[in-house]
Amino acid sequence: MHANSEAVQWRLRATTFLSSFDRFAIPPLLVPIGKSFGVPLGTAALVASFYFVAYGLSQPFWGALSDRVGRVNVIRFAIVAGALCCVAAALAPSFIVLLGARTCSGILFAAIVPTVVTYIGDTVAVNERQHALTLTIASASAGIAVATVVGGVCAQLITWRAAFLVTSLLALALSLLIVRLPEPQRERSEHSFGHHARAALRQPWVLIVLAIGFVEGAVILGSLTFVSASLQSDGVGAAVAGAAAAGFGVANVCCVPVVTRAIKRFASPLMICFGSAIAAAGLLLAAADTLVATAIVAALALGAGFGFLHPTMQLWATQVNPAARAVTVSFFAGSVFVGGAVASAGAAPLADAGHFGAIFLVAAVLAVLLATVASSLRSRYVHGVEPQQEPTGEVASSL
Repeated sequence: MHANSEAVQWRLRATTFLSSFDRFAIPPLLVPIGKSFGVPLGTAALVASFYFVAYGLSQPFWGALSDRVGRVNVIRFAIVAGALCCVAAALAPSFIVLLGARTCSGILFAAIVPTVVTYIGDTVAVNERQHALTLTIASASAGIAVATVVGGVCAQLITWRAAFLVTSLLALALSLLIVRLPEPQRERSEHSFGHHARAALRQPWVLIVLAIGFVEGAVILGSLTFVSASLQSDGVGAAVAGAAAAGFGVANVCCVPVVTRAIKRFASPLMICFGSAIAAAGLLLAAADTLVATAIVAALALGAGFGFLHPTMQLWATQVNPAARAVTVSFFAGSVFVGGAVASAGAAPLADAGHFGAIFLVAAVLAVLLATVASSLRSRYVHGVEPQQEPTGEVASSL
């Protein structure tokens, strides 16, 4: 298989499906986990927050390691070790053990998406990259949709522990599928990770992209964490609540044909603005009244908005510092998930008090800021900086 073949792309998308599945099986499980261990919802939500923090902060480490030992080796190790952590979570005898197992899972599965994005950056031409990223994100979103449904069904009909066993089985099956995944060609660099990191963080545009990623994570991941919990707090079953949140992944997948056409017709600032505006509208509806119907619409709006917003932001992350792409992409992915972790942890007191409308309202305000400020900054970047044209099959950075 060639590194940029369709067969390879499908395998890469399968790994992002798994990563998303592991992350988003958790939201429908928060209420059952809280009841199982006798902790309040805000405390149970720490399982998601710790996961996101670990996921976000470990991104630079995986970016550096993938440059040293190879993209494929990192992906393989993360999948196998992550499967073992999921087994540990399923068997956790206490909340602390569960928290530790999920934190380790976050560290390991964090390797997959940024490494896949960097792999695409290594092997796909700039003019085709956003399309490839859109399909990859759609696969990840399919993982979100399936995970929220499976998580809810497991929690209601079997046990919340079964959801983690499902993840481990998927991971072990996928580890066999990627045995022949080829390593992309990479140029070696004499510079260390620290050198590239310091150089990246001294660039204003890199810092801007990271800041926008943080807010994006707070809006999308932070609010999505509480969609299922908001319904379960009103007595809705875990299966129905999980299915409602699955609208996120369903909408994102269904938007792929629209987004791929829009990429060719509309400027990237408009994609950011439109995606953020859709998310804001859905969050405002959820803030007005948290019902099954409004939760479904909000999840659909978040998924559709994410479909327009995130591929553009990922493209920007691959462009803004091509001399150290792996490091920059890992920092960007980290900022998104740290933003989601900070938002979910900060909203925990409101969740304990049942003020989910306030959570969604704050997220809507942040989404409006994304629609205005982020799109304006992207426009300035596009008109002020001509992205470097990079040849397919070559890497602009390695450590």
